[in-house]
Amino acid sequence: MSRLTRRAALAAVGTALASGLAGCSGLNSSEASVEYDQSAIRALPGTLPQVPATIPVQPSEEHLAAARERVRSLLDGADVSAVPNAAVRHELARERDTARGALSQDRDGETPADALAGLTHPRSEAMFVHAGLAAFDGERTAGDVERRRERHHRDATAFLDDYRYAGPANEPVAALAEHATITDWARTGVRLTEQPERDEYENTVLHVAERAQGVEWGRAYAADARRLHERYVSTLDDPHDHGERFASVADTLVDDVEPHTATPDWDALGSDIERDLAGTAAEKLLEELASMRWSSAQYAVAQRDAGSFAGAIVAATRSLAADRAFADATAAITDGEYETPASIEPIAAERAAAVEGLRALLDTTPALLARRLARAVRSPVRLADENARAGGVTEPERSLYAEYAVANRLAATAPTVVERVGDAVTD
Repeated sequence: MSRLTRRAALAAVGTALASGLAGCSGLNSSEASVEYDQSAIRALPGTLPQVPATIPVQPSEEHLAAARERVRSLLDGADVSAVPNAAVRHELARERDTARGALSQDRDGETPADALAGLTHPRSEAMFVHAGLAAFDGERTAGDVERRRERHHRDATAFLDDYRYAGPANEPVAALAEHATITDWARTGVRLTEQPERDEYENTVLHVAERAQGVEWGRAYAADARRLHERYVSTLDDPHDHGERFASVADTLVDDVEPHTATPDWDALGSDIERDLAGTAAEKLLEELASMRWSSAQYAVAQRDAGSFAGAIVAATRSLAADRAFADATAAITDGEYETPASIEPIAAERAAAVEGLRALLDTTPALLARRLARAVRSPVRLADENARAGGVTEPERSLYAEYAVANRLAATAPTVVERVGDAVTD
């Protein structure tokens, strides 16, 4: 019997039995319409472990303070009331208020590196206002911004041209973790200071503001990378160049994930499973894991080809973990898991399993590699928790269930991948 014919037969049987099963509490079909207790959904979130720092040497307090001061200084005297054009005035005020708001945010458990990265965009928003007002006063032109862009792009590129993976001779994983962050910031700075492909605003003031915003965003990332690199190198007594080791590991891992760089056939995901996955958590689970596997593989190849070996290793590690999680999820779905649940209990159980998996992953060595994957596990749980608390979840049987399932499946497969990559880096 073909898959389509079998589906039709099952649908016919389901229709015949629907009235008899309608009141059964054990109903677990994707065709079922279930009303979930909203108060139980809001009660789903619980304790979620924090992920410790993923790099051994954090930005200094002075570095973080300088980033905050950059926002303040760019916004100093940012009075937009003199701008007669209401639309322009609104855009300038909106960017100003967003940048100011970022200075008052206090994220619990945030590391200095996370806080610094989080201030790159507020710095660019503050520059939007600063440059826009300067353009309004006739003190800055698009040509001025273009010359600044060219200078910062050259500086960002030069930093990477002769980059060395210096670190402690006996701690290659620590060096890998630190350099992966530094080079990621640096390459982001290069990308953001490239010539923009298009402009959003035709208005002269907003055009200058937009261009200056992009340049400042890239400049902030590149400057943070250089300053963190200087701080890290200053802590090394006898630096060892891990470049050849990282290049070799990157080549091996990228070869493993390169088959996943092709765009997934989204319609074919789970097509071998004799079940209609449409509209279920199972469908979304496979889509999310396939997307992570694909995007991470593409990034790993791009990083390796650009000579960013630390970044390639980290991205390939994520792709490998997603690939294993995809295989395990497919097997679980084949066995009947992730149907539409008859109550909130299976969703709560999936969250509990994800949290336990996260704790186990955080106990895996090498810790600095495990923590990077732990972030990918924690993120969907945190997002699902936020949506649950807000009380606006319309499809908990699909969205919440799948987000917790992504975290659970990824957490379960990550330790093996972490240990494999750790062994490759240290051998």
